[in-house]
Amino acid sequence: MIARRVLLPWLGLAFASLGGCHLEMRREHPLRCHSDEQALIRDTFYFGRSIPGGGHVSDADWDQFEAATLAPAFPKGYTLLDGHGRWQGDHGEAVSEDSRLVIVLHADDVASEKTVRNAAEAYKQRFQQESVLREAATVCAKF
Repeated sequence: MIARRVLLPWLGLAFASLGGCHLEMRREHPLRCHSDEQALIRDTFYFGRSIPGGGHVSDADWDQFEAATLAPAFPKGYTLLDGHGRWQGDHGEAVSEDSRLVIVLHADDVASEKTVRNAAEAYKQRFQQESVLREAATVCAKF
């Protein structure tokens, strides 16, 4: 038993020192991002365009919101997509509506978190929305 405890570590060292064997210690990022990438947060917002009680967020209304809120909040850029989807309202009813998806990459810090929360809150207040769906993920990005 004692021989086994002493012999096994020595065998491991001897094996590693054989010609052609190479041990390499690598420190990897938890996301396994490549060295030319950086870990960022990707937020996708789903902004519904129906206004509770009737009405619709027009293109002109959206353009004003985008210019006043999104562009200053995300000066490095964002992606805007038109969408259409279904969701379940607070009272269980199925709601179908047009939407705008906004995708933005940002640092994982307090200031960025505040900025994305404020953008969603501004939309909810301006257009009387029950909610703005926010999907967040940590991603590897290369610019």
